[in-house]
Amino acid sequence: MLGLFCMDRIKVISHRHVVARPGESFGALGAVWTPLQLHRDERGWFAEIWRTDSLRNIVPRQISISKTLPGVTKAFHYHRKQEDLFIPISGAFRIVLLQTKNPFESVSIWWNEGAEGCLRIPAGLAHGYRVEGVFEGKMLYMTSETYLPQDEGRMEWDRDIEGFPWDENSDNML
Repeated sequence: MLGLFCMDRIKVISHRHVVARPGESFGALGAVWTPLQLHRDERGWFAEIWRTDSLRNIVPRQISISKTLPGVTKAFHYHRKQEDLFIPISGAFRIVLLQTKNPFESVSIWWNEGAEGCLRIPAGLAHGYRVEGVFEGKMLYMTSETYLPQDEGRMEWDRDIEGFPWDENSDNML
C-alpha cells in the first residue's frame, strides 16, 4: 500500500464514473455509497446520518466539516487504520477514489444536491475531491479514528498520474 506514495509514476489502468442519484446505492473499489432515507413533510425533510444499529456504522471518533471554494481540489490521501464517512452537504463534488496498490484503478463519483447520501471509504483507499461548478461545497466527515499524522499517506493531486482524467468536463455528470 505504501508503494503508491513512493513511486515516480503511477499508471491508472481503468477509470470509471458513477453519478450519485437520489435513492440509489452502489459500491466502488471497496467504498460504499448509501442514500439517506429522507423523511419529508411540508416543512422540508429530515434524515438520520448515523445510528448505532446502522449497517454503515462507523463509531465516530471525530466529526468535522469543511467548506471548499469552487474549483479547489483536495486530494489524494489515505489512512492506514482510519475509515471515513463522507457526507456531502451542499455544492457539487467530484469525489475520487484511487487504489493504493497495483493495478491502479480509480473511480470518480459525481455528486450534486438532491442526491443526499453517505460514502464510506475503507482504510487504505486513497481519496479526495474537487468542488465543481460555481458554488462552494460543504462536506461533513465522520472518522473511525481521531486524526493522527502518522496514520496518513499523502500525494499531491496534480502529481503525474498517467491515465487519470482530472481535466474531464463535468457538464454531462452533474
